[in-house]
Amino acid sequence: MNKLIVVPSIFSLAAVILVGCGEDDGTYNSDGSSNQITLTKFANSYDSQANASAIARIDEMYRSGEHEIKTKNIVNNYINQSLNTLDKTVLADNFEGQLENKNIEVDNRTVKRPIYEKNSNNKVTYETTYKTLNLSGLQATSYSAGTNRENSRGILTDLNNYPRIPANVAFPAGSVCYIPVVKSDLSFLVFNEKNKTGYASIDKWIEGAEDRFNDNRDYRTSQFGVGVGNKHKAAQVTFFEYQNQPSYQYNGVEYTDGSNSSKGTYEADYIAKGTTEPNTNSLRGLVDCTIVNEVAGDFLATQIQRYY
Repeated sequence: MNKLIVVPSIFSLAAVILVGCGEDDGTYNSDGSSNQITLTKFANSYDSQANASAIARIDEMYRSGEHEIKTKNIVNNYINQSLNTLDKTVLADNFEGQLENKNIEVDNRTVKRPIYEKNSNNKVTYETTYKTLNLSGLQATSYSAGTNRENSRGILTDLNNYPRIPANVAFPAGSVCYIPVVKSDLSFLVFNEKNKTGYASIDKWIEGAEDRFNDNRDYRTSQFGVGVGNKHKAAQVTFFEYQNQPSYQYNGVEYTDGSNSSKGTYEADYIAKGTTEPNTNSLRGLVDCTIVNEVAGDFLATQIQRYY
């Protein structure tokens, strides 16, 4: 494997932005209100008691001032500790703040979540606008898999992710998928207590992250500092595409806010500065349509339960 160690500012970490077109309008909330949106997706885990896979429906609801996640088992007992609505710590280049589940603003399909700088009244803009794509009548045949994500074409839905569902099954009228367009004033890492790992240091986390695949794929490791004075050690491990597998990116940070309970190494999400807009043109590439409205969610839950 190739290993490159660099020490950049977090702002030098590149984000790939695929700009697409062809947005269709759709219903963003079942009751027609403009200050609430419910995002539905399906996820897999392993049920050790059943010794089999588990599938759950996850409904994430944003309304002005609130954020709630509900999980419903579809097949066996789904377990995922990363699903949570706890406030999150935000670390960036010479910046520390808090992403809280309050003062959330919802305007149609735009969710605004302010990031408050620590020990300051300053706040940073972080918002997601959900473009919509009409799924009515769409079948699994709308997606054509390539050797990797970049040369795949069409609209990927959970009809493709759960292939036991017959190929001729189609989404009903009113089905819509949501495509998130993220806008942020800064690049940052975000995490909370549920993201705490068992690693004693960022160096140990890097060793574990670099060993997540047992094949010969290449990877790049970047190390940098974040937080006030960039005193917190952080790292990003990126695995490049390999055969028909996509690229993967993992982020870790060694953090303490001065208390023994917070001291540790955390797995973090990385948000890029500017606007990150996924592809919405199925003729140009892959359109990820795995976040859907409640109509499509009800349909998929019925199909998954029937065939799995």
